[in-house]
This record gives sequence, structure tokens and C-alpha cells, in this order.
Amino acid sequence: MAEKGDMAERRRSREIDSLRRDTDAVARLLRQARLDEIRQDLEEAKSQLDSTESRLSGDSTENK
Repeated sequence: MAEKGDMAERRRSREIDSLRRDTDAVARLLRQARLDEIRQDLEEAKSQLDSTESRLSGDSTENK
């Protein structure tokens, strides 16, 4: 009977380890998605700053 208990404990331990790995993977994906969103926001802000700088400098090549 001790073997059944050991096997159940091992199975439970493996399930917990699997859940931890899944949780870590989800956390990594969420961080990556958030970083991609931040990168896009920065690119948009840079584009807006470049456009504003161009207009302020009187650059006539900028389409309005």
C-alpha cells in the first residue's frame, strides 16, 4: 500500500510541476506581448515626434 501512496504523491508532484511550468510560460507570453505593445507605442510616439519636428523646422516635404 505504501507504493500506491508514493505513486499518488509522485503524480501529484508532477502535476504541480506541470502547472508551474505552464504558469511560467503564460507569464513569459504576457510579458512578451506587453513589450511588443510598448515597442509599438514607442514607434508611434517617435513617428509623431519626427512629424512635429519636421513641421516646426518648416520642412515643406512633409505631407499635411
